[in-house]
Amino acid sequence: MESSPVRQCINFLLNPNLGGAIITNHKVHQGKHMHSGLFEHICIDPNGPDCYCGHRGCLETYCSANALKAAAGMPIKDFSRFCITTQTPTLLRIWRDYLDHLAFAIRNLNLVIDSPVIISGYLAPYFRNADMQYLLEKINEQSLFHMEEDQLLVGNHGQYTPAIGAALYYLKEFLSPVIS
Repeated sequence: MESSPVRQCINFLLNPNLGGAIITNHKVHQGKHMHSGLFEHICIDPNGPDCYCGHRGCLETYCSANALKAAAGMPIKDFSRFCITTQTPTLLRIWRDYLDHLAFAIRNLNLVIDSPVIISGYLAPYFRNADMQYLLEKINEQSLFHMEEDQLLVGNHGQYTPAIGAALYYLKEFLSPVIS
């Protein structure tokens, strides 16, 4: 009997605080101590900004919506609108720096877990095709293994992604037939 292939992906939840998940066969991988997928606390610079966890230089301080809002000095909605309409070099540089850090994180996690990556959460609706192309180029720029365009996806539920995911679990349980 042939076994079905393992299906997995990495989810980057770009909410006010960065989140993440490793999803295998449609289930979130929890890990032995229930903290698998805490990408936000991977240190990328021990001398970097202070993180709310008490350490320095965590991905949270570079890739969360809060980090982008702090760098821009304005709400994300305004920042995104001004980036697109005014093409101000300072705002574009902030966005590129954000995407560069996100590409760094995706590239390195994809070396550990070779799978598609889904960008979801509050910031997902602000990603344009040009942003995804830039992100893919940055990921592949220093990668040992080329990531294809169909391996980098943007979720379409925005900030409601966690709530929808949580609800799906209970809907599946509710709709599953009772086996006696």
